[in-house]
Amino acid sequence: MARYLLALLLLANSHAYADDDDTPNLPPSPLSTEIELGYQSLSGNSDSQSLNTRLGLTYVKNQFRHSGEAKYLLVNKDGEEDKRKGSLELQSDMKINERAYLLGNANYVDDRYGPYFIDFTLATGMGYQLLRRETVLMEVEAGPGYRHQEPNLDEIDDDDIVLPDTVDELIIRASTRVTWKPVKNMELNLRLTGIAGNSNSTLESEINLTSSVTEHIAIKISSSQKYNSWVPDGLKKRDSTMTVNLLFKI
Repeated sequence: MARYLLALLLLANSHAYADDDDTPNLPPSPLSTEIELGYQSLSGNSDSQSLNTRLGLTYVKNQFRHSGEAKYLLVNKDGEEDKRKGSLELQSDMKINERAYLLGNANYVDDRYGPYFIDFTLATGMGYQLLRRETVLMEVEAGPGYRHQEPNLDEIDDDDIVLPDTVDELIIRASTRVTWKPVKNMELNLRLTGIAGNSNSTLESEINLTSSVTEHIAIKISSSQKYNSWVPDGLKKRDSTMTVNLLFKI
């Protein structure tokens, strides 16, 4: 029976590839969309549920590239809301030659249970493609910006990493992105973002490994770490998060 099922799967795949070959080559759409969804539920000694989602949009046409990313995280423990965090990042790039581009970046974080209720940064600068190969792309960005933060006074405790003050300051933002595609159905992405200001400086890293299941469905493993230059005594300067999501490409 297993041999018959295997034969049917192979036959179905062969027909699918044949259909792809018969499909005329159309120009790629300038808009690409990604939707991610991850869910975890624990019961027994601990009762918790977590939901994390992501929506990513990229539009590329002529010398312009516009991208947007929205993330949402919700955690419930023992029937009560424990964490709710949403973020939105927008960036527009304009190429000025084959490798260099001007950029504008805006990042907004709304964290209901974190030390900062609102964290907003706006930055501009220049980017440059240091490496551009068929399977590898490396871009670096740097420029000045502005940061506004409002403390979440209802949630600040003695062990939080901020002072209970509103922050308005100039910053320097730098970012590095690396995309490597060793094989057709696998992609590795690395992003490092540093923000330097008088109140605090942060370095955030994100590593994503995406493995395609079909043309439009993939499994994505993400690991992110954030380092703070200043924390109160007894606290760690580094926080980390790991997620496993289903990724849908449209």
